[in-house]
Amino acid sequence: MIFKIHSNQSGFTLIEIIVTVVIVSVFSAMMLTLFSDSLIKSSDSLRKILKSSNLSNVMTNIMADNTPYPKWKASTAYSAASPPNKVLPIGMNGRFYICTSSGTSGTSEPQWCDYGETQDGGARWKSGIWVKNTAYVAGDMVIPTNPNGHFYRCTTAGTSGASEPTWPLTGSATINNGAQWKRLLGYLQLQIGTADANLKDNSYGKYYVVLNRFVKFVSNTIQPIGSGEPENMLQVKIKNDEGETLTALFTAKEN
Repeated sequence: MIFKIHSNQSGFTLIEIIVTVVIVSVFSAMMLTLFSDSLIKSSDSLRKILKSSNLSNVMTNIMADNTPYPKWKASTAYSAASPPNKVLPIGMNGRFYICTSSGTSGTSEPQWCDYGETQDGGARWKSGIWVKNTAYVAGDMVIPTNPNGHFYRCTTAGTSGASEPTWPLTGSATINNGAQWKRLLGYLQLQIGTADANLKDNSYGKYYVVLNRFVKFVSNTIQPIGSGEPENMLQVKIKNDEGETLTALFTAKEN
């Protein structure tokens, strides 16, 4: 008896291999396009988040330059040691106060005095008014002995004179009185820079200035002040190179 042995070998034909290669190539191209687009979009989002964060940091730095002292807190230990603690009232009455006697503040905010000292639980405070024949350093702040709602920053160290200078309510001129001073809002306006297309790169950070002007409220709308009107409110609007903007109002509260 004769047996015939048949070999059933199977394999891919050339056509099947070509079709498989084409399908894999098309699928790979689709996946590459999908993931590449996702990676690009993810990178764009991260970049925008970083730009937004940088812009917020700039505005925070500007605000810190305008309000250098923290607000008063209840039941808090304060020190009169050099340099003494300084605080702003919660109600922002256009003044700041210097600790003259160390202690713990009261459980409720005191009635702040313009003159003399304010008792506050175990601590005592005096208003940060200008004092004659006193050494001041750059960065020190004072208010006039007759408070006008404005703060004045020492820009050049020196000893104050025997008589008080005339404190301006407008402009950014330097007041010479042994030490040299600038009105805080005027100082801030100069430090921020002019509104133009130029990138600002300074101690605040990198930013563009859209608005930097004194304004007023008229019928609940903000309008630029007229010539000779009080410069009590500074409107600042900055942006980054993504076109995102932040706006803030800085005020000097009158009596």
